[in-house]
Amino acid sequence: MADRDQSTVVDWGLAGRVGRGVSGGDERGGLDPAGTRDACERALELVRAYTGLEPEGDLPAAEIVSRHEWIATNLTDLRELAAPIEARAAGEIALPGPLAGFMRAGVGAAAGIEAGVTVGYASRRVLGQYQVALTPRPRPPRMLLVGRNVSSTARELEVDAERFLLWVAIHEQTHALQFASVPWLREHLARLVERLITNASRGIDFSGLAALGRRMVSGDPRRALREVMRGELARALAGPEQAAIIDELQAVMAVVEGHAEHVMDAAAGEDPELARMRRLMTERRSERGGLADVIARILGLGMKLRQYELGKAWADAVTAQAGMDGLNRVWDEPGALPTAHELEHPAGWTRRVVNTSVA
Repeated sequence: MADRDQSTVVDWGLAGRVGRGVSGGDERGGLDPAGTRDACERALELVRAYTGLEPEGDLPAAEIVSRHEWIATNLTDLRELAAPIEARAAGEIALPGPLAGFMRAGVGAAAGIEAGVTVGYASRRVLGQYQVALTPRPRPPRMLLVGRNVSSTARELEVDAERFLLWVAIHEQTHALQFASVPWLREHLARLVERLITNASRGIDFSGLAALGRRMVSGDPRRALREVMRGELARALAGPEQAAIIDELQAVMAVVEGHAEHVMDAAAGEDPELARMRRLMTERRSERGGLADVIARILGLGMKLRQYELGKAWADAVTAQAGMDGLNRVWDEPGALPTAHELEHPAGWTRRVVNTSVA
């Protein structure tokens, strides 16, 4: 077995290999670069006209990537985010006896397989991703379109390929404008994620991983690791402080995604094909594929489709009550973000933030 970084627990090299194997192929496929550039430029015009948001600086150009490329860049982010947990685990796991090296490799392989399968399956479904670093080390954002998935989904849904690409581009360009026009948004999200993961790393009893030794030899290492780590993570995330962070994080994610879903439909204008695309995509998207969903899966946070549907319903309701200018008040400051309760009751948020009288 090749040597790997002993400061980590997860075998990230194996995670990448497993993810690529699960992904189903490395073709970029289907999207014409010039047509994609035109669609993204048109989408940006539509989003700016509808939302009134203006970026503070240049936006990244769209990149057509393969599933393998998407996996690589998301595993890099995931590795950085997991660093506090890995640092503690590497120092605290004590696997006894002559099989210690084998057992440690087994723990790392099990964790790598778990991460690889999660990201690999996500790569088969994700269409686009505005990738903004939620890690302590900021770096320039990227606009990723998984070419094979966009083109194959249009064929699968039997919709016009150019119109579908524009619709997807509107969603991703909305994310680009959100983060480029709201300077505090990335830092606010990054702080929440950092607090959640750092606090979780402090609350996990890694000594329990030593008990994996027997199961590494005679059982299913992936299942054993999942049982121990998910159980420890659940306990570490169960306290009131963590629950508050999770609620806040999920509310922010719901707003970011729900706002983009609202704009995705509204900015395109009257389009008889739009309602059909929306219905078909809602049926198809029982799971999402962005990094937030990968993180949520690893941490067991239950970020399901409902959060995105709730966010869109919230954005739709606020816009109906207070118009786009009212909805844009959500970007005033972190304190203007809705609480979990206000996501369920948009009129309460509108009264608090927009000061509009609603029934």
